[in-house]
Amino acid sequence: MVELAREASYEVSARDGEAIKKAGARLTPGTRISVTWMPADNDDDRVSAARQLRDAGLEPVPHIAARMLKDEHHLDRLLGRLSAEAGVGQLLVISGDVKQAVGPFESSSDLIASSAFRKPMLHTIWVGGYPEGHPTIDDETLRAVLDRKIATIGELGMTPGVITQFCFDAEPILQWMKAFRERHDGVAVRVGLAGPAGIRTLLRYAAICGVGASAKALITRGASIARLLSEAAPDPVIRDLAETPTYGELQPVGFHLFPFGGLDRTVRWMEVVAAGRFKLHSSASGFQVLE
Repeated sequence: MVELAREASYEVSARDGEAIKKAGARLTPGTRISVTWMPADNDDDRVSAARQLRDAGLEPVPHIAARMLKDEHHLDRLLGRLSAEAGVGQLLVISGDVKQAVGPFESSSDLIASSAFRKPMLHTIWVGGYPEGHPTIDDETLRAVLDRKIATIGELGMTPGVITQFCFDAEPILQWMKAFRERHDGVAVRVGLAGPAGIRTLLRYAAICGVGASAKALITRGASIARLLSEAAPDPVIRDLAETPTYGELQPVGFHLFPFGGLDRTVRWMEVVAAGRFKLHSSASGFQVLE
C-alpha cells in the first residue's frame, strides 16, 4: 500500500495554477499529472498548465479530446506546442464528453490513427479502461476497441498504457484486470480512484460517470459507515487490491487519483499513506490514516 501510494498519479484542471504550484512543492519529481480537457479551456490554457507542471519537476500528461478538435491541423498544432513548449512525451487520449464532434475525429481511435501522432517526442499514449462498463458501449465492443488501440500504439513504436474509470469497489477492478492480463501481459494499468471527498460529491460524480454499481460500496462498508456519512476515502479499494492473493499477477499496476475534493487534499492524504502513517481496520475493510 505504501508503494502504491508513492507511485500514484493525479489529475488537475488546466486553469488550476495554484493546485499545480502546491503539488509541485509536495510530490516526488517525475510524478505524472494528467491535465483534464474542459470545454471552457483553450489550447493556451492546456499548454500553460503542462509547462507549469514541467517547470515544477512533474510529468505532464495532457488529455486530448477527439470530438473537441476542429481538424487535423488543430491536433497537429496542439501536439507540436505541447512537445516544444512543455516537453510533453505522454498523452491520455479520450473521445470527449460531447454527443456531436466539432471536427473529423469521432473517437480516441481516430486520434491514434492520425499522422499528427508521429511526433518524435511522443513515447507513451494512455487510453481509457472501463471495469464497470460504459453507459453506451457493450463490454465486448469495449474490449475489442481497447485491444485495437493498444496494438496500434505498439505498431507506432510507442508505449501503451491504460487509465481506468474510477471505482469504489475492488471486485469489478479485479475481474477486469484478470481478463485484461490474459490479453496484455506487460501493459501498464493505472486503476482510477476517487480521492477523499464528501459523500454527496462522490455520489454525484459516480452518477455522471456511470459507476453507480460500485458506488454502493460507499454506504455498505460496515466498519466505515459512520465515517462515510460525512466523507469517504479510497482506503478500502487500496487495501483490497494490495491484499488480493493475485496481486503479483496484476503487475504492472498503479493508482490514478481523481481529486474530486481538490488536488491538494488528495495529495496530502496519499502523502500520509506513502509515509506508512495508517492503521488497518480490524474488520479487514480499509484503514485509518494517522494525520
